[in-house]
Amino acid sequence: MSRPLIGVPGMWSSSVHGLRFEGVAVAAQVLRSIAAAGGEPVIMFPEGAAAADQVRRFDGVVLPGGADVSPELYGAEPDEHYWPADYAGQDAFETEVLAACVAAGVPTLAICRGLQLLNVARGGTLIPHLEPGGEAGSIQHKGAVHPVSVTAGSLLASVVGSGPVEVSSYHHQAAGQVGADLQVTAVADDGVVEALEVPGAPLLAVQWHPEDTADSNPADHALFAWVVEAARARRDGAGQGASAQSAGAGGQLAGAR
Repeated sequence: MSRPLIGVPGMWSSSVHGLRFEGVAVAAQVLRSIAAAGGEPVIMFPEGAAAADQVRRFDGVVLPGGADVSPELYGAEPDEHYWPADYAGQDAFETEVLAACVAAGVPTLAICRGLQLLNVARGGTLIPHLEPGGEAGSIQHKGAVHPVSVTAGSLLASVVGSGPVEVSSYHHQAAGQVGADLQVTAVADDGVVEALEVPGAPLLAVQWHPEDTADSNPADHALFAWVVEAARARRDGAGQGASAQSAGAGGQLAGAR
């Protein structure tokens, strides 16, 4: 059986080693982690077809980490720590991808920037910069491994377990006020939001980078396995429904992938 197609929005970069001009990139470890979980990763081009049209082609989506979300989207001003995306349309494209995934029930794993963008898109805010030693950020979140507590009974707990899990972090921003209809399902010891869910939707958003240790940490691999298997179930379920409907109408073969 073919691998589920997992769309991964590319991050527009003004400079890519080996290219003369601009490029669109995704961290190789994200792609490897999807492939290791049984999926087929495909990069989504920000200036291609409309986000919703692109999403329709895929069985699942992984929204990777990247540049900072524009502070204008949550009513703040840029500061000296702000690291903008090279492409002005990056935030809008990925926001549209998230909305299309939720609307269509496409299994989605959002990583780091993906969690922050989800929160802002739902009216939430971000902490623009975690000050080391501050109330939020009293543990190291940039280039460090630390534990997070997972909410029992959550979708996340069903995937990684309900006990504390060790995660690899690389971020300087974090969710502040939580957006509408979002549920916090994991926090760090200093209170930083580490996971968000949309109740009833096949969507997991985590602040850490599961791709960093997916090849050695079962909990991180499980996140990629979850999105791939949920994508497979959605694809195969839709295909079976289409086949049954077609057979009832005269036995024609369905054109499912």
